[in-house]
Amino acid sequence: MSSFSSRFFFLPLLVLAIVLHFSVFGESPHNPYGLKGINEAYLAICLAFTLLLVLSSTEEAPREFRILIYYCVYSIFVFTFLPAVFAKYTYGQPIAYGLIEERRVMFSLGFAPLLFLGKRVTPLQFERGLLYAALIAAFLSWCFKFGVIPDMRTEVRSDDRPDRSTIGPLLLCIAYFYCIQVWSKGASPIDGGKRSKNFFLLVAAILLLTLVFATQTRQLIVLCLAFTLFCLRAKAILWAASLSILLSPFYFYPSLLEVLGFNADFYDSTLEGDIDEGVRPITINTIFSHLHVVNWLPSGSLSLLWQDGFVPYFGEHFFLSDVGIFGTLFRFGFLTFLILPVTLFVYHRIAKTIASDMSFIYPAVLAMFVIWPLNGLMEYAQSMFAMLFVIHSLKARHLRRQEYIHERRAYSQLQGSY
Repeated sequence: MSSFSSRFFFLPLLVLAIVLHFSVFGESPHNPYGLKGINEAYLAICLAFTLLLVLSSTEEAPREFRILIYYCVYSIFVFTFLPAVFAKYTYGQPIAYGLIEERRVMFSLGFAPLLFLGKRVTPLQFERGLLYAALIAAFLSWCFKFGVIPDMRTEVRSDDRPDRSTIGPLLLCIAYFYCIQVWSKGASPIDGGKRSKNFFLLVAAILLLTLVFATQTRQLIVLCLAFTLFCLRAKAILWAASLSILLSPFYFYPSLLEVLGFNADFYDSTLEGDIDEGVRPITINTIFSHLHVVNWLPSGSLSLLWQDGFVPYFGEHFFLSDVGIFGTLFRFGFLTFLILPVTLFVYHRIAKTIASDMSFIYPAVLAMFVIWPLNGLMEYAQSMFAMLFVIHSLKARHLRRQEYIHERRAYSQLQGSY
């Protein structure tokens, strides 16, 4: 592999794959630049790519690829196929519609193209690809906020705030994670190479400000702050001081907040306990009432494409995606208490098998646990899990190459002594 091909061919492909993997242009009610069918097209590419790699793999194939195939098979079976089966026997919904409803779990297959491309660029280029993709999402978020690029949605929900967008929010979060990790260690989480702390701190600040002012998703802000505390630990005081210095202009000149379009009423409502106008508490109460009625049996999940989904049963404001682990309880009932521990054990075992150093994965997953009550990690955050496993696999590949070089040098020196 030449430096030219990795820089001008594989690096742009990597940026494109990351953008697609985190649905920067995926259709959603809150994405003003979403394109219809692009998520499904990306999932089809990932599925075809994975099948080709499986068919062409040999015993010499990279062990990380074989291990992550098990991760995908397990995740898709448990969190896509099983809820579809439960919905079939509970509501009579055809299994095909259940698979469509839980298709976001299939973003776990995104590890295949990302790992394939990640191995064809240097660790530094991979980091740049991740940051380029995140900055693209941040740029589009600010463009929408200030009206530089008009809203391309044909229909906007009545409860949507005009200054808020969700353009690759999980991409912004994981890129922020990576920047804070580099700033904490002063080295790459992949190959241990030295990196500029100031540069990554600047990018982390840009991404966090984007989440606060443009994306305005409270749980993602909490996610980033939780990762910072878990990652920095004792250094959190230094981080807090740096953040205070960064935000000091807004304290002395409050008019700057208005220039950036800071939605003070939105965050005031959070402090007053007015979260989504009580929709989430009502949904959670409805879930527990339903579980009591069905004796905690699994109920699966319904698709809006089939007889309006949950609307005939629970109304228009019942969404499992908004209630995190409570949505998991609805899908799996009493099986949740078995499935979640087994899943965490499987994921931990997969990561440990790939590489024993978990210094980046541990704080990331612990931070994700903090928002679990409001975000279904296993159902809706598989794109982030896949990226964490890709970064972990690239690190394992680098460590293996270092061991090979060390053994080769030792052998040549031993051979020379004879």
